Order: sequence, then structure tokens, then C-alpha cells
Amino acid sequence: MKVKHRLPDFVVMSYPETGEAPWQDTAWMSPDNAYSENGGHSARRSVQGLDNTSMRFYNSDVIGHPGGQTIFSLLASFGYSLSSQATPFMPHYLSSLDPLGWRYNLPDILSTQTWNPLTDALGNFGDVYPRGGFVLQRHSFKAAALTAFRALHVVTRMGEGRVYQPFVPTPHPGFWPPGPVKPNNEETAWQMLSPIAQTDASVWPQFDDSLTPYDPYAPHIASDDQYVWAAWRLYKGCQRRGSTLIAHFGE
Repeated sequence: MKVKHRLPDFVVMSYPETGEAPWQDTAWMSPDNAYSENGGHSARRSVQGLDNTSMRFYNSDVIGHPGGQTIFSLLASFGYSLSSQATPFMPHYLSSLDPLGWRYNLPDILSTQTWNPLTDALGNFGDVYPRGGFVLQRHSFKAAALTAFRALHVVTRMGEGRVYQPFVPTPHPGFWPPGPVKPNNEETAWQMLSPIAQTDASVWPQFDDSLTPYDPYAPHIASDDQYVWAAWRLYKGCQRRGSTLIAHFGE
């Protein structure tokens, strides 16, 4: 029997003030430091033209979800289910500890993906590369979501030249974990935990608001610019019945 379902691998946060992560239980992991000053957004344009009123900055942290085992136990009570290899409370990425990568876009600034106009974008949220905290986006939710996506994009890959703990589960016969996070892919869905607590998860972008007369993301905007999501990832597998998996079919 082949099964597939989502598991909450990570809690991902986006917030402007360094040292003030919205998840208090893990805020001590990202203390304020001299190399990672506070963020926010530009209010005016400088004479040099380096500032932009649409430019925003967010710190982003990726932490192992504390409830993964609980979810697995719940699913297991209904029959065969898959478990995540994520470790609860494991700090996979703390942007304040990676100032060169998050604030100066190193080494991404040297990557062809940063300069390629055809590089993947997360809908109208913005470009995935360079994977740093600065976003040219007026919309608070979209800017915060994009930085969260960028941080998880780094975590789910090996050898990124960043200060991080990668999470790349190893597939084996009968177990197919999700691949690296990327746009236009349904393997990763996002459940907002703050400023509002959602009961479901959605693939980003959740809405196509390019032609809508209203802002469908308005209820999701945080007045204090602090956002928290759970990242649910799609796992596939089948129960072992013999010594060798000869073939498998379907999704």
C-alpha cells in the first residue's frame, strides 16, 4: 500500500527586529548582535538612490517543528503512515548568524541565478534569488513570506555556502521524501501560525491577486510585521512487505 501525506517539518519566522523573534521559546537562538542590526523598510529615497520606499528587510529563522512526532502518532492511529526526519527545535537557519549571506547576499550575488531574468519567482511576491533579507516589495505579508521561502530554500539544499544546518532527507526504496523547496511546486504548503492561526496549509502564492479589486492577503497582514508559519512537506512511501521493492506505481 502506497501512501502520501504532509508532515510539519519546520516553523519558519520572518520579523524585522533582530533579537525579537516572535516565537519566544526560540528567541534566545537569535540574539541581537553587532553584525546584524535591526531591519524594517525605507521611508524615503536617499540622494544616492540606494533606498527605495518599496524596500523591506526581514530576519528569518527556520526551526524544527516541535509537533512532528505528535502528528505522526495521530496519523499512525489511523493506519500506516510516514514519519519526518526533522528534529524538534533544531535551528536549521538563523539569519542573524549569517550576516554575509542574509544582508550582503554572499555567495548568491555571484550566482548566475541572481542575474538571470528567467530565474524562478514566487508569483508576484518577488524573485527567489538572491536569497537574502532585502525584498523590493511594498506588501508586508508578501515580503515576509518571500524571505521565509528564501530561508527554507537554503535549508533544503546542500553546499549553499551559508551558515546553516541543511535538511535533506535521504530517499530509499519505499520512502520518497520531498525534494528541495522551489516555486510552482506543491510539495511544500504553509500554515500561518501568527498573526492569525490557520487550520489549513496552502501552497504559495495562495491567491492570484493580479486582477482582483481587493487584497485577499489583507487579513494575513501583521500590524507588528512579525510572521510565523509551519511548513508542511509532502512525504510518500509504502509499507515494507518483503526484502526488495521491485516496482511501484502511481503518485
